[in-house]
Amino acid sequence: MKREPTMDIPVDLVPYARRVALRDVDIFYYAAGSVNLPPLLLLHDLGDEADTWRAVIVPLSQMYRVIAPDLPGFGRSSGPNGGYSLTFFASTMAEFIAALQLQQITLVGHSMGAMIAQRLSIGLPHLIQQQILIGGCLPVKRRTPPRQWWPLLIPGLGELVMNSMRRSQELAFLSLQPFYYSLYDLPARERRFLRRRVWKRLHHPLQRRATLSALRWLAIDAFFRAEQYLDLVSECQTPTVLISGDHDLIVDGELIESMEVVLEGRAQYIYFSRCGHMPQQEQPDLICELIGGLSPATVVDLELRSEPLDCV
Repeated sequence: MKREPTMDIPVDLVPYARRVALRDVDIFYYAAGSVNLPPLLLLHDLGDEADTWRAVIVPLSQMYRVIAPDLPGFGRSSGPNGGYSLTFFASTMAEFIAALQLQQITLVGHSMGAMIAQRLSIGLPHLIQQQILIGGCLPVKRRTPPRQWWPLLIPGLGELVMNSMRRSQELAFLSLQPFYYSLYDLPARERRFLRRRVWKRLHHPLQRRATLSALRWLAIDAFFRAEQYLDLVSECQTPTVLISGDHDLIVDGELIESMEVVLEGRAQYIYFSRCGHMPQQEQPDLICELIGGLSPATVVDLELRSEPLDCV
C-alpha cells in the first residue's frame, strides 16, 4: 500500500506507536496500558492527529488500555482518494474496533471525533459502554456553515486558501489562535510542537485533501441530515458526558446545549472555564481527572464548575 509523506512521532510516544492494516486503509495508532484494563478509544478532530491526546495518553493508561488512532487520511494513516464523510470515518473506525477486538469501550471524541463517536455509539451500542464528547456532537438542528468556512467549502478556492498559509511558518502558527483560550499562554514546549506540526500539516498532501473533503461533508451533514441525526440520537441510550470550553470559538455552545436537551437526562454537560476548543491540550489534568473518574478501575468524585460528576 502506497503511503504519503508522513508526520513524525513525538519522542515520548514512540514506545506506544502501532499500525494495523484494515481492508482498504493502514491505520497508525497509539496503544498504552495493560490489555486487561478497560479500553479507552480516543478520536481526534478534523485536521488533527492522535498526538492531540499526547498529554493524557500515559496518565490515563494507569486506568485504561488507551487506544488513540490517526483517522484515515490524517497523520500517519493512509487514506483513499474518495470522500471523507462521517459515514466513511465511522465505518473505518468500526473495522478498527473489530480488528483490535475491543469491547465495553469508553469512547472519547473531540469535535469531529465526537461526531464520529456518536455515529459509533448509534451503530455499535453493544460495544460502547459510555461516550465523552468534547467540543462537538452530531447536528440535531439544520445549520448553515459558519462564514469562516465558506471559502474552504468551494472546490479550488479552499485549496488556494490552504496553500496561501504556506507563505510563512508564523502565519501558519497564528491560524491556531481561534482554537485556544490563549495560544501564547501554553507551555513553551507545546507552542514549539504546534508551530512545527501545523507547518507539516500544510505540506502533507493527503492530510490537506482529507481535511477539505471532511469539512465539505460536514457542511452537507449539518444542513441536510440534521433531522435524520435527531431521530437516531433520540433513540441512543449510551450514557454521555458533554464537555466544552467556555471560550470555544469553533463550536457554538448552543449546538451542544441542544444535544443535552435531546438526550433527556442521559447526558451531563460540563463547562471548562478559561478554555477554548482544545481542553485535552489546554487543561489535560482536568480531562484526565474527568475520564479517570469514569473508569471501572477507579472511583473518583470530581468537583468542576457545575455539580460533581458521578461515575457512570
